[in-house]
Amino acid sequence: MNTLLQMRKVGLTYHTLKNETVAIKDLSLESYEGELLGIVGPSGCGKTTILSLLSGILTPSQGEVLLNGERANCQSGLTGYMLQKDELLPWRSIMSNVLLGLEIKKRKTPDKEKYAEELLKKYNLYDFKDFYPNQLSGGMKQRVALIRTLVLEPKLLLLDEPFSALDFQTRLNVVEDVYGILKSEGKSAVFVTHDISEAISMCDRVAVLSQRPSTVKEMIDLTPLGHCTPLERREHPRFGEYFDRIWSNLQTTKEKSDETQTT
Repeated sequence: MNTLLQMRKVGLTYHTLKNETVAIKDLSLESYEGELLGIVGPSGCGKTTILSLLSGILTPSQGEVLLNGERANCQSGLTGYMLQKDELLPWRSIMSNVLLGLEIKKRKTPDKEKYAEELLKKYNLYDFKDFYPNQLSGGMKQRVALIRTLVLEPKLLLLDEPFSALDFQTRLNVVEDVYGILKSEGKSAVFVTHDISEAISMCDRVAVLSQRPSTVKEMIDLTPLGHCTPLERREHPRFGEYFDRIWSNLQTTKEKSDETQTT
């Protein structure tokens, strides 16, 4: 597999007038083309900060972040962001929302519009292209948000807890949909989540982070679960084994943090 992303001994320190906070320290990881890499860790450990480093929005204080062999740069167009909320503009139609990124980047062409239509047709949203966001379900809006990102044709998608605003049943269905779309389009993604089951059901590997200052505590290979859908993975005999392994890692991290705070 070709390496798409590399983080080499990355550190990030936030500075204020009064003090400094080390958010990330000596963090190294890599991901490959076509891979879904999950990131889980304690609250406040810097998961979203890592996505900002990958996108080039933030520059590391130490180390380097390489995407496709080049330093991460927010102007490169190599990454696409999918946020916790769909952030669809309520006054624009679904098609108009899908084309928004192309308009902002001045890349809207007849070919790109045709590609947007093809994606909407492929994922059963074309009949709703003239609807407005308030006329769609939460799950449909998240699929539209993903297509809005895909139409820009990024090399790497950054998913920042994109299902957290959905109810449990809708969430299961949307995870299934998004996983199918990413695999069908052959996309690479880094997926941040607090939900261990979600990470196991979707990802090829999962990086478990430590408390702040964050580093990779363990990288867990999930490919023994096979190439099945997220719902099928939840029924796999080894699903519980991986859940316990990640949970144990997170609990150990929490206990060490609590000990540090009391000493």
